[in-house]
Amino acid sequence: MRRFVIVLGVVALAGCNDIEGMDPADPARGPGQLVGNGAPITDGNFRGGADEMPEPRDVEPPEEGVIVDCGTGCASYCDSLPLDNPVNVGMCPVTWGVGLATRPVDRNEACRRLYADLLGRFPSADELGTVCQAPTWGETVSTLLATEEFVRVQQRRWADELLYNNRAVNFERAYDMDELVGKTFEGRVAYDGFAAVTSAHPVIMRRLDTPGDRAEFMFELFLGRPPYEGERSDIARLYQLWSNGYFDHPHVGRLPDSYIQFSCVDEDGNADPATIGECTSVLWGHHELTLRPDVKRLTKDGEQEGQLWSGKLLPSEWETLQLPGRLIASEPAFWEHVVEQTLTRYLGYDLAIDAPAVRHELVRYLLEYQGDIRALHYAIATSFAYLQSSKGGDESARRWTYGPYKQIEVEGWIDSIKATTGADLARCDHRLPHPEDYLEPGEEDDGYGQGLSGWALALIRNSRWVVDGDLEVEDDYRNLARTLGGCPSNEVGGRFTTISVLNTAVQESFVAEVCGIGDTDGVSLDRLLPGGMNGDTVLDDATADSILAHQQALFLGRSPDEEELEEARAAASQCNPAPCTARSFARPVCFALLSSSEMLFY
Repeated sequence: MRRFVIVLGVVALAGCNDIEGMDPADPARGPGQLVGNGAPITDGNFRGGADEMPEPRDVEPPEEGVIVDCGTGCASYCDSLPLDNPVNVGMCPVTWGVGLATRPVDRNEACRRLYADLLGRFPSADELGTVCQAPTWGETVSTLLATEEFVRVQQRRWADELLYNNRAVNFERAYDMDELVGKTFEGRVAYDGFAAVTSAHPVIMRRLDTPGDRAEFMFELFLGRPPYEGERSDIARLYQLWSNGYFDHPHVGRLPDSYIQFSCVDEDGNADPATIGECTSVLWGHHELTLRPDVKRLTKDGEQEGQLWSGKLLPSEWETLQLPGRLIASEPAFWEHVVEQTLTRYLGYDLAIDAPAVRHELVRYLLEYQGDIRALHYAIATSFAYLQSSKGGDESARRWTYGPYKQIEVEGWIDSIKATTGADLARCDHRLPHPEDYLEPGEEDDGYGQGLSGWALALIRNSRWVVDGDLEVEDDYRNLARTLGGCPSNEVGGRFTTISVLNTAVQESFVAEVCGIGDTDGVSLDRLLPGGMNGDTVLDDATADSILAHQQALFLGRSPDEEELEEARAAASQCNPAPCTARSFARPVCFALLSSSEMLFY
């Protein structure tokens, strides 16, 4: 009882400790709050989602290994096709125009691929029968792009890129960066504007030690290559003002954060002729970057005395500091890199290597829509390079003449199983890899929670983490995901993808627990049996067919083929001891399907 009363008291403190700008339900603080607060930059109605797959030109296709050359006849044929999708337009000269055929679109396969890539999970049977039955693939993709799930998947991917870690960076900055990513993929911030804000964001500045490191990181992030030495040193001069330190948060204690040191200015805050060259870029024109000190906002004591905490920067100062990102975004390679990167994410390879026209068309298309990054995702996800089937035909054919086949991310696999089985698992929050840091008792705690900050508890309760009655984070989801490479802690490296004996054992152990194999109870039997079927129903061919059809529709979104039905009947006939029941058959079928390659690859 004493523990319960004190926990209630701690929760109540959350409402009493608020100060302006520090809401535990919305802790984001940073430059991302200053942009993207209006309407989307486009209406989201992108062209190119209703193309019909062309027939190959009636010519002998080039032999394998021969460089594809689109001559006059090929160019004329491609120009005559009513193609509107930029990927289709760009791939025609190396595909249909030279006599190469693409594989047809399999609606079920394409739908699972779209859901896995755009929403991070497989579709339900209902979604397969509704969203993916729209008159055009453009309508299906538009529906998915407008969801919170699409935005969440992109936020998680950028968290992987930027390695959010609340032990290395102020968590408020990670929340702010996460919101900036969200605004970008909601179409409210253009991609070059996103790069500008990111280039001077404390979530990145605090993780890097030197100006040169920051310059190199930005080149790798937005141009896909390391800078030449001249570029590195030039952009590094625009990062001279940043330094690392600690911020004393009134509710959770010391947090790592970024500060500004007023380099290259004299005592009056004007550019110092003797040192201004150290803060000046000259490769993209003449650009000086300095800030005028404001004594009222400077840190008065402590390690950062005389410096300005980044939390006190004014909007105009943030804009000044974002100069490196604006310069990098002025490079043509900036748009080419995001096109190549996104192509590789969806297709598993960079189509622009073999079809350079695809890159050209996609850059034009993205700029046509004012840098709205959703347009790029829409174009690729509605293209025939992406939608065509990966099944059938000759696997030695040109890579772009059959559809992608990839491994689903760890979270997608777990979330799909959770959604279809109702498995009781917690969640993972990429913004706070170490939530337990804010649930630890303070120095005066007597073991009953009196030293715990109510604000900190409210922070975790308002996150995606689940906290139990003992004020501990439920980590079943996190432990499983991290073993398999997901939900990374981002201490040094991030997520990993691998297939190994260990992973197989971990996955099969989890599936066995979910399905109720061995000593585990598993999910409710009602989930695994067709409506109206009792667990004690005698197992025969008809019962086996019905159970398999129900579970394949539930987990895989399709009906079993004749070979699969024959295997199910054979398994049912060998059930021992006979007579077996629907209950004894349903759980092994669940295990077989959830541990199958079809649940791991798409």
